[in-house]
This record gives sequence, C-alpha cells and structure tokens, in this order.
Amino acid sequence: ALPEMRPSLTKCTVLWRGHTDRGSDDGRVAVSKVLLKPWTGRRHQLRVHLAHVVGFSILGDKAYEGNGNQKGRAITKRMCLHAKQLDIPLKGKGTMRFEAPEPLWFD
Repeated sequence: ALPEMRPSLTKCTVLWRGHTDRGSDDGRVAVSKVLLKPWTGRRHQLRVHLAHVVGFSILGDKAYEGNGNQKGRAITKRMCLHAKQLDIPLKGKGTMRFEAPEPLWFD
C-alpha cells in the first residue's frame, strides 16, 4: 500500500452508504459499511488500507483517523470493526473456521 511497507492486498466491497446524525455538530456524517477480505496478514492491514489507500478510516479508529474523519470520535467510543468470519489454517489438519454475528450496535 505505502512505499515503506511490505506488499499487502485487501479486497474491499461496499455494502451500503449512508449518513448518521449522531454526535456531529453539523448533524450528518457520511458512513459506509464495507466487507473487507485480507489476502495477506500484515499488522493493522485493514486499518492502514482504509485510512491511507481509500482515504477514510474505520469509524472510531483513533490511531488512523487523520484523513478528516475526526467526526467519527463523536459518533462512537469504540472502533467499528468486526470479524464476521475468521479462518485459521492448522498444520496438517485443514482449517478451523470461527463465525460471529454482527453486533447490534452496527445498525
């Protein structure tokens, strides 16, 4: 993503775009719900790709919100990042899959 970083790849699909009216002085803040599929496993990969490549940080991400997303602080106290599905390869034993329903606070 960035020249000083090792190569990494994330597939990003926009599921919906909208606005929230919570917590902002001027009322509405643009938000999007995205499905992210990392093809590599770099530290903070999803957060870095959204903030520095796409130009919008994850809502509530205080470390990577520098691209004009300071309004996100007022909307939520937690980072709006959720692992819907996690596949972990096991040595010689296939893959173990973990799934979790979406948190209610995502709606």
